[in-house]
Amino acid sequence: MESTVMTEEFSMDELLGESTAAAQPGNIVEGTVVGQTDSHLLVNVGLKQEAAIPLKEFGANLPAMGDKLPLLVIRVSGPEGRPLVSWRQARERKNWDVVAASAEKNGVVDGRIVAKVKGGFSVDIGLDAFMPASQVDDKPVNNPDEWVGKTVQVKIIEMDKAKGNVLVSRRRVVEGEKAVKRVETLGTLQVGQVLAGRVTGLTTFGAFVDIGGVEGLLHVSDIAWTRVDKPETILKAGDEVQVKILKFDPATNRISLGRKQLMAHPWEGIEKRFPMGSTLHGKVTGLAEFGAFVEIEPGVEGLIHISELSWTERVKRPHGLLKVGQEVDVKLIGIDREKEKISLSLRRTGASPWEEAAKLFPVGSKVEGEVTHIAQFGAFVKIPSGVEALLKTQDISWTEKITSPSQVLKVGDKITAVVLEVSPSQEKMSLGLKQLQQDPMRTLRIGQEVTGTVAKVAEFGVFVKLEAGIEGLIRSSEMTNERSMFGDGPRDRDRDQNRGPRREVEMPKFTEGEPITASVLKINKKDRKVELSIRRYEREQERELLKKYSGNVARPTLGDATGWDEMLGK
Repeated sequence: MESTVMTEEFSMDELLGESTAAAQPGNIVEGTVVGQTDSHLLVNVGLKQEAAIPLKEFGANLPAMGDKLPLLVIRVSGPEGRPLVSWRQARERKNWDVVAASAEKNGVVDGRIVAKVKGGFSVDIGLDAFMPASQVDDKPVNNPDEWVGKTVQVKIIEMDKAKGNVLVSRRRVVEGEKAVKRVETLGTLQVGQVLAGRVTGLTTFGAFVDIGGVEGLLHVSDIAWTRVDKPETILKAGDEVQVKILKFDPATNRISLGRKQLMAHPWEGIEKRFPMGSTLHGKVTGLAEFGAFVEIEPGVEGLIHISELSWTERVKRPHGLLKVGQEVDVKLIGIDREKEKISLSLRRTGASPWEEAAKLFPVGSKVEGEVTHIAQFGAFVKIPSGVEALLKTQDISWTEKITSPSQVLKVGDKITAVVLEVSPSQEKMSLGLKQLQQDPMRTLRIGQEVTGTVAKVAEFGVFVKLEAGIEGLIRSSEMTNERSMFGDGPRDRDRDQNRGPRREVEMPKFTEGEPITASVLKINKKDRKVELSIRRYEREQERELLKKYSGNVARPTLGDATGWDEMLGK
């Protein structure tokens, strides 16, 4: 077995020069390994009995039979009458001054990590030294066992000869070397410089890279041209990488690094590789509320906006239709080279149902559908081709004042409507309910006799609900001939002053629901307003009676003869 005795610090001749012919306590003598018990190593030190050395002094590396060792005599008569000696104490007596001198000079010595102990490591520096776990490296040690057996440089940070304690640190050596190297590196850094680095740590937002005693941040977005969600999928601690300095702030020593900038840009010549309108095969790499990202080649992603997922479904989130990793066929509908954006469509890989709807349901045709959604401005109706058409509120009724479709419709209602407009390019279709019937305004003409009931009485006239559902207005001046002739208007007062005392005629009173017959006086189709006249109706009736009882010969009425009818009409 190989001996672990350190002979570089002192020679055996020196030890023997200090020993005496008879081993005495406190003296250093030479001993030869001659045997071993369960707990001790037996050595010949020139006494009547072999001396015993506790096996724990040697750890796992026991000396071989015949090896010669320097030993410190502790007791001439120990266990079982054997002399008790110590190899470790002999070594420390000779090495202490050597190690102490080295510590005073620069404090750095070579040592071998012998074993992992509680709280740290046992290190052989010619003496038994202790190195806390926190002092092994300037980064946390994840696997302490891998350090056992390594020869490292350590800095002596504490020595107590009385207690025999020595405390060392490899971390201080590493930090010191980095500090020197850091100053050298910072003095040469320039933006655009390409350097070799080593990955020292990974985070969710990137990787830290040592580029010569200085750490820079390689942001996750600068690791590769492809989408990198987790840096550990591409890099790991200890990896050697080539990086480019993107930003350097001498005031704060902050360094931004890039890795993808040293790779070919995947967008070069993209317009030639992917012509507009072509169908591409890709893989879903991410989902968002507004759409899905699809990789169509390494480093090139496009977005399927939520509006381009389906022709017929009202998609609120893409998660119900797609999942990450799913392979899909998409159509290229837009490229922005400067912003590096590609617009894709999933629905356009198939036939457009709007084109089918335009062929099946031209303007003016009737179509059946189901109400799927109601808004203030109208109701959405799903027709057989699968698209949703809009029934606007103003196209529900000719005559009713409808402010919301919910007054007459509810979700799930089956309706028949008329196609008013269909535009496949704008993906728009408009329907009408009221167009199923003729506009009642078109059935009216000036002078036409109409009947209805009083809907409302106002100071300026009476509103009448006609049979067709239209509301007409009879102004006060068009109530009766008597009211017009003897009312309170300016012309009546002037005429009464010339004629003498005015006759008092009571204004006819109307009540809601009272039936009324009148003639159409004015029609405003644009504003959908109709004015009626009882006075005109009565005059027409009077003419008809004169025709009937005068042998169908029209004779002038009193109003015609005096010109009052013409004057009052104006």
